[in-house]
Amino acid sequence: MNFKHRIARKLYMKREAMAAASAAAVVSKEVRRRATTECCRDAALSVQSGPENPKSFRYTAPHPGLATRKPALKQATTSRGHSIFRGIILWHESLLELRVSYKLQTWKNVREIHSQYPRVSYIDADGKTRNHTFDYYVVFEDGRRLAIAVKMYRKRAVMLDMLSRIEQAGIAEKSGGRRLADETLLMTERDATLASFHNSSEILASRETCDPADEHELREIVRRMTGRFRFLTLLSGCQDVAARRAAIWRLIDLGELVSEGIGRIDELTWLICGMATATPSEPTQPVTTRKGERTCPRATPFRPASTITPSFRWGVPTVSVTGPRTTSLSARTA
Repeated sequence: MNFKHRIARKLYMKREAMAAASAAAVVSKEVRRRATTECCRDAALSVQSGPENPKSFRYTAPHPGLATRKPALKQATTSRGHSIFRGIILWHESLLELRVSYKLQTWKNVREIHSQYPRVSYIDADGKTRNHTFDYYVVFEDGRRLAIAVKMYRKRAVMLDMLSRIEQAGIAEKSGGRRLADETLLMTERDATLASFHNSSEILASRETCDPADEHELREIVRRMTGRFRFLTLLSGCQDVAARRAAIWRLIDLGELVSEGIGRIDELTWLICGMATATPSEPTQPVTTRKGERTCPRATPFRPASTITPSFRWGVPTVSVTGPRTTSLSARTA
């Protein structure tokens, strides 16, 4: 509409804006009323129908767990962020802490992992009372509690001295208080290497993306294989490479496939069939290796005796001549 007077145009635009705002308020009020009515109806139906099916999806917002502090989200010299393990937010303040967090999430028999806990007190060399907050706190299925400190290897001597003083003080928040952990542990960049970070990332991704049908099909293939074989051999000829790769990492996580050595697992890594109860990623030695020395459980090199290479060097048959045919379409091989 063409207005010859500027004031008339402003008054017209103001009335139009007020009319649109009032219409939006009416619509939002009606939407809220309908949503409230639907929620009440759904609640009444759920009460009448009995308890909810445990297999149905229910979203639960992640929470910080037992964390005593929340690190700053941004910092100029370090990498900040978080990951989530079983609904608990695990904060990290450096790339080293992120690598340690991923490695802890792949440990077996772990029930809970918390970050920035516990906060304990100890007496330093000068006789002063100091406080320290551990980076991670792991609770195992058998109830054992492990407090983990993460530092660079160059600070190892100072950290081991501090951990010994913390244990002498009882790993408590106050002197004579309740013991918060059964043992302390120091992890450095030599424990959480880049290779272990890569392997842990692949394992955690396979837990979410692996299809049970592809996992079952690959398990049947692996059972018919003898000796050692390369990672790439299991990918040869399959129709869906991504699904097969996720299934391979899932079997590595379950311990049904074991790699030779302790380095990064890639397409050229030699694999062998392992036991279902074995630790898949890195078999470890005891946490306390010598008296007064605490270090991360290190992987022991595993090098089995050489075996005969399978005859199907460039491909993996999915079915035998007399065996049943494979029904999965996502990981069928030639």
